[in-house]
Amino acid sequence: MIEKSRLISIKVKQKVLSSVEGLHKALIFGEEDDLKNIREYTYGDNVKRINWIITAKERKPYVVEREELKSQNIIAVLLLDQEVLFKNKLDKISEIFAILGYSALYQKDKFHTYIITDKVEKYFSHRNHPQQITNIMDFIYSLNLKDKKLKTEILERILSRHKRSLVVLIGDFVYPVNLIKITSKHKLAVICVRDREEENPSKYTGYQLKSFDGKRKIPLLISPMVKTYRQNLEELDTNLKRQIALKRIPFKKIFTDEDPYIKLKAMFS
Repeated sequence: MIEKSRLISIKVKQKVLSSVEGLHKALIFGEEDDLKNIREYTYGDNVKRINWIITAKERKPYVVEREELKSQNIIAVLLLDQEVLFKNKLDKISEIFAILGYSALYQKDKFHTYIITDKVEKYFSHRNHPQQITNIMDFIYSLNLKDKKLKTEILERILSRHKRSLVVLIGDFVYPVNLIKITSKHKLAVICVRDREEENPSKYTGYQLKSFDGKRKIPLLISPMVKTYRQNLEELDTNLKRQIALKRIPFKKIFTDEDPYIKLKAMFS
């Protein structure tokens, strides 16, 4: 599992570096702000903003307004339980997390991470070093998720401790979740990771299934059961979409057979 974590980390790091290389170099060379406007000096303006070259040419004082590039405070929350063990969902969640983590660090943002199951497994505060992302991924793969059942009510409690931030929720969302209260304090983005067969499990009709923890056996899967399952999942998705539309929350669904990089780039650009 740790080897898999490292492979994903290396692959993602190379992809992110190749994409943000130009921005990263600009930051190193000291570009701390962007030119926004040049206008005549008015009473009360900060004299430090007077551009003396333009002032000398125009023979009257001009000030330069600049838009500062401030670092953003980002909190990634990974919502994990036994459901993410279906096929390669956990790998895709880890890959998405790594893309966000490395991108945030290389763009000088502050990146905090929560790992949540039926409790707060661990909180990782910001550390300005790529090794932090690798350490978090190692921790994710060290977890025993087979007997875990997610408790989403933890979200409001832990996020209330933080100043206003961009909170990115990453999970499969096959459970009810209340996003409304979170948006009252934080900016929010939601990334839903699913396997296509998870949304349409018809091919498993006629199979005897059991839970990930091996404690429960599900009766022989028949078509009416699959129909009920799909109805329940659609109901959960409808409730999620309603909250997202109401609060205009950025949202992406990423399937396990997709490259998440393109979708994430479009989502956060």
